[in-house]
Amino acid sequence: MSDESSPRIINLDHLAYLVVSGNDATKFLHAQFTNDLESLPVLHWQYTGYCTPKGRLLAFMIALKRGENDYLLIMDNSVMEKFQPRLSMFVMRDDVSIVRGDAGLRGVLHALPDEWKDAHSPVPEPGEASCHGNDCLLAIDAQRWLVIDEPGSSKDAASDSDSWIRQDILAGIPTVTSATQEAFVPQMVNLDLIGAVNFKKGCYPGQEVVARVHYLGKIKQRMFYATIEEGGDVSAGDPVYSAAQPDKAAGTIVSAVADGGTALLAVLQTKAVAGGESLRLGSQEGPLLTLQELPYPIPDLAAGTEDTDEADPQA
Repeated sequence: MSDESSPRIINLDHLAYLVVSGNDATKFLHAQFTNDLESLPVLHWQYTGYCTPKGRLLAFMIALKRGENDYLLIMDNSVMEKFQPRLSMFVMRDDVSIVRGDAGLRGVLHALPDEWKDAHSPVPEPGEASCHGNDCLLAIDAQRWLVIDEPGSSKDAASDSDSWIRQDILAGIPTVTSATQEAFVPQMVNLDLIGAVNFKKGCYPGQEVVARVHYLGKIKQRMFYATIEEGGDVSAGDPVYSAAQPDKAAGTIVSAVADGGTALLAVLQTKAVAGGESLRLGSQEGPLLTLQELPYPIPDLAAGTEDTDEADPQA
């Protein structure tokens, strides 16, 4: 059993990042993402999403403002193939550079090593970052930090990204991967509940759909945390079924880790959850999902028992 008072350093091989800079970087990114980058202070980060014109998420990321008009966008590595060229397509005449970052990405769990405390004093609070040159330390929460440093420096860390993903699952933080790109509108994976959508900002791709879901529709699907006692493979994009509707999936797996007991996030029909329906992975005979509490409430769960024709019919 690991000592939860000692630092645990792991390679975040599942993550990658872009460096976006130039005189128009803030204006450009603010017009692309669901959150408000214009109000983000230097050396702070926020969660944000990038949508298609139909309001479907192509990427979910951490956006760090490293300096004036200087940003790091950190996301699941598998979405880069679609995301980077799509974002670059809209640069046009803006003074914006978008390049793939090549530094190491590491996660620290439980406690921060003394040498990093000294190098990044004062240690940033959650939501803040400390950067010296290309090296950055992001405080994700009180016991979790993300480190970006020189290429090759991650070789001394353990290869155990599942430990990081598990902490995201426990915190109710989604992941968009290549298996789930364009599958969800932001509210389906609770981006509005974790401060990743700003409903007062101006236009961005998909903004009309996202706003319509927020102001007019009852959200029929939300993301929930669940566990599975039985073993077996679980992957993002796998379907979830309810006994009440055997011919149609009642949800989709967002992220999952199996080591130490299967924990997962799944977008589920709020009607099925509110009605206490039995939910199973992959088929009617698949492993049973046991719903657990998220660290934040689902405000419109009761509304999921009602039908609505407004907003996005899938949301």
